[in-house]
Amino acid sequence: MSREENMFSHIIGTGLGPRRMDYTWRDVALYNIAVGATKDDLPYVYEKSGDFKALPTFYMTPYLNSILMQPVREVPYAPNEILGDVIIEARNGNIPNRLHMAMDVDIYKPVTPFGGTFLTKDRVNKVYDWGDKGVVGEMTMNLFDLAGNPVADLTSLHYHAAFGNFGGEPFKGSGGVVYPDREPDFVVEDQLADNQAVLYRLMGDTYSTHVDPSVGKGYGYEGTFMQGLCTLGFACRMMIQKLIPYQTERVTHFGGQLRSICYPGEALKLHGWKLEEGKVCYKLFGRDNKLLVSNGTMIWK
Repeated sequence: MSREENMFSHIIGTGLGPRRMDYTWRDVALYNIAVGATKDDLPYVYEKSGDFKALPTFYMTPYLNSILMQPVREVPYAPNEILGDVIIEARNGNIPNRLHMAMDVDIYKPVTPFGGTFLTKDRVNKVYDWGDKGVVGEMTMNLFDLAGNPVADLTSLHYHAAFGNFGGEPFKGSGGVVYPDREPDFVVEDQLADNQAVLYRLMGDTYSTHVDPSVGKGYGYEGTFMQGLCTLGFACRMMIQKLIPYQTERVTHFGGQLRSICYPGEALKLHGWKLEEGKVCYKLFGRDNKLLVSNGTMIWK
């Protein structure tokens, strides 16, 4: 079987079909709180503050969502599950270890904070061969408003610990951010609450690994662990508040590579470097200086 014709060839270019996500100001406020906004952040939590704002990473919520997406499913079902289903079927129902590796968001219009509708179109772009480690899937979700105008594009990577060495295009890593050879220009600290994962799951990422400790332990972890998209949401909010407080509408790109899982209750420390006007790169660390996110960037106008 050639590299062009392998066990994953038939899913390249496939997607889940047209879907939609309706949301209100309540969902925006809940999301902001779920990624660390506090009672003192009135523009994030109070719809009548006069300056109510949606964080740009709210655009990530349609990707993994079992609550707001139509049609409704019992668990989040993003295009990465197309790849996952092929792998699970080939393993006779056995689910390998799998993790969300990265997410990049290109933003064309700010999120309307008081409510709206996203129309989505998604697809499997590539399945990379990571040798003995397994495979990596690259997925895209395009978001549109009700008039069909593009509002954001999501590009996501997912790791599956199975079927490496299948003969596909080799995976060469993600990101490629070149960090300046100096101490960070700024450091921001924050704290995950002990109920952070169960709070964030109310946005729709209802995978059992984030609420049932026995499931997490079954995959070899300490127990319940954080949603990767929540960790990225924390990083985005932390940088906005440091660099352009509450000016969420200025952000045009945000992304990062998820390097490790973290657990509710952990302290977070973000290191940021200014690359040019309106562009920074960052790394996010958890307990014991464990690297949680690298190859991180934020761009604003």
